[in-house]
Amino acid sequence: MHHTSELLASCHSVSHRAAKISHWRPSQPLLDIALDHLTLGRALLYEAILAGTSLDPCRASLDQAVSGLRCAGTTHHIPRSLLSRAWLRFLSGVSTGSDSAQHDLDEAWEIAVCGPMKLFLADIHLHRARLFFREPTYPWNSPAADLAAAEMLIHDCGYHRRNEELADANATILGIGNSMRVGGQTRTT
Repeated sequence: MHHTSELLASCHSVSHRAAKISHWRPSQPLLDIALDHLTLGRALLYEAILAGTSLDPCRASLDQAVSGLRCAGTTHHIPRSLLSRAWLRFLSGVSTGSDSAQHDLDEAWEIAVCGPMKLFLADIHLHRARLFFREPTYPWNSPAADLAAAEMLIHDCGYHRRNEELADANATILGIGNSMRVGGQTRTT
């Protein structure tokens, strides 16, 4: 419980700073405004998840982040905002259809594939598996296939900051304990 209260305090501090920055620089470039909205939206999302409160406060910030990054013409930033909004939409019960978590993940995929943005592809695979593995109809191949693809990208790109998340997803989704398959071999983490 103490750990959760520390995380909540950190999220609150970040959201407070992000909100203040927007007020300090009202004429800042579109990219800066959109990234501020993304920071604020993510902090509010994490805070709502940890506290078990309404997701409504983060909705406007994440929507503004996505539209702001589009307007700023910064395609390489858009996937990160779509991943955050997909998480929000999934938690809000809007998992499939238009304006859904699946739609955001598919759009992020289209951008990342054209990039090529391999780190985002790894994140998208992880998000798909973690969000949708309990759904009766998995919108893509399978959670196992997404985790295997994420693992390969994480290993090939040296994206090791995702190792813990991948191990957790493997344990939760596939029941592989606290191990991670790397290069076809299982390694305990």
